[in-house]
Amino acid sequence: MNVNLLYKDKEWSSAGAYFDWNWMVKDLGLGAIFKAAGTDSIIRTSKAGISNAMDPYLGHSVKRVMGVPLKTPEEIVYRQDILKDCIKKQSMIDRMYQISGRVLDEWEKLGRKNNSVGEIGTKAKLITDLKVLKLLYDGIIDIETLLNENIEGIESEGLISLNERLQAEFTEEKKESFDKLIDSVSFFAGLYDEKEDAYLVRVPKITLECSLKDGLKIGDLKLDELETSAIKFRKQNGLGTKVRDRISSINPGVISTYKDQAIQEDAEAIEFLVVSYVYSYCTPFVSMLGTFFDQFHFQAAFYLGAVNIRSVMQNFRIDNSFPIAKTEDCLEYDELKEMILSMELKGKTIGNSGKLSGKQLVVITGANQGGKSTFLRSLGVAQVLMQCGLMVPAKSFTGSIHTSIFTHFTRREDSAMNSGRLDEELRRMDRIVNNLHKDSLILLNESFATTTEKDGSRIAYGIIKALMEEGIRIYTVTHLLSFARKMYEESGDDEKVCFMCAEHLENGKRTFKMIPHEPEMTSFGLELYDEILGS
Repeated sequence: MNVNLLYKDKEWSSAGAYFDWNWMVKDLGLGAIFKAAGTDSIIRTSKAGISNAMDPYLGHSVKRVMGVPLKTPEEIVYRQDILKDCIKKQSMIDRMYQISGRVLDEWEKLGRKNNSVGEIGTKAKLITDLKVLKLLYDGIIDIETLLNENIEGIESEGLISLNERLQAEFTEEKKESFDKLIDSVSFFAGLYDEKEDAYLVRVPKITLECSLKDGLKIGDLKLDELETSAIKFRKQNGLGTKVRDRISSINPGVISTYKDQAIQEDAEAIEFLVVSYVYSYCTPFVSMLGTFFDQFHFQAAFYLGAVNIRSVMQNFRIDNSFPIAKTEDCLEYDELKEMILSMELKGKTIGNSGKLSGKQLVVITGANQGGKSTFLRSLGVAQVLMQCGLMVPAKSFTGSIHTSIFTHFTRREDSAMNSGRLDEELRRMDRIVNNLHKDSLILLNESFATTTEKDGSRIAYGIIKALMEEGIRIYTVTHLLSFARKMYEESGDDEKVCFMCAEHLENGKRTFKMIPHEPEMTSFGLELYDEILGS
């Protein structure tokens, strides 16, 4: 049985992940979002006090899911709808995550990593297997019950479908049969359950049919009945146990194991054989539940992390919304903010609004510290969030899907100093070019600024012209003024090319907004010179 909360018709896998995802995480600063995912929005209390405020597994799960983009608007809406239900039912998704986590933790304690405690074919192995069976069964029933109790108000196809599958798989009749099965073999997994000052001793009743072969040898065994009853004793192996067993020994219709080691060993062998036989029919069920819990815990962690991310945005008063993904070429945004910076500045940041639909190349220029790189990151972060079904930090955001995104940001040269920064930049660009797809999006931040302005402009011009010929979408922040002017003069009335600039007022004040504007032959250094020494 599949979980199918991340995809309608399949479980999650890492196939189709972004190329060089870890570099994207660094360039776009996504680590802060993963950290926000691990910040519990639900405060839990226990006997020890308030629980830990951080859960790294939530951030880890969000990172893994974000690294594999969705490919269609339908897939994005499917995931968004489930997230909307999780926002309405925060306590439900939190409880589901806790239940599945507890089951997996207990399974680890029972020796899941080394398959079990004890060798195959031993009593210890079988006892462990029975405990795992009960653990997984109890866990799935807890989840089935919790989801069914909260189904009112749930509107997403994913959660409704999961509830229907659980209800069909675990009808009252099936649960009754399974409860009886587990109760029947319970004597083998735990003979004594301490209850206050007494013990509940589970005694099995095994009825076998068999044929007799030559020499009165037993053959063709068939299990006719297996059931377990609980008998209460004051003490384990106490007087009550001995008296009851002694009575059994004088009953003409009963063979007692009392003081007969050989018969006792035969009885234990039969018990082992019968329970092993019964459990063999449960192994596919255990395998199915094991896979289910692995996926369920991971997928529940993603949605709980997503709920936490939204809570963080709300706490910092960052506008957030569910984006609209389209197949056609479009990009429109209203009050789009760079989430990481907004978190650092506690929401006191400037948003950008604009329409870049149909623009294949966007060239952003302007003086330093005007918000250009921040704006570029905000576009990249919003795109990644949209393509994994999460909310974006904007009043509204509509964009087309780019399942292949590349970032090429200025970085320090390698610590070993084995190569120059320009060589390193060119090698990274070569790797990007060799992995491009038709619908790729490339974000360039001050690329090729590690050499002279003349050489950098020539390199940037050649690479970007070649990328445009292949239909690749490019957003670039640049200080290479010669490159920017040349592209501007050549583009003319080309509606596929857009030039933007970091706005600054006549008095030199920066608004941190990006506006359509031709490239300016200006820089922060020249502005400082004018301000300090005079124009």
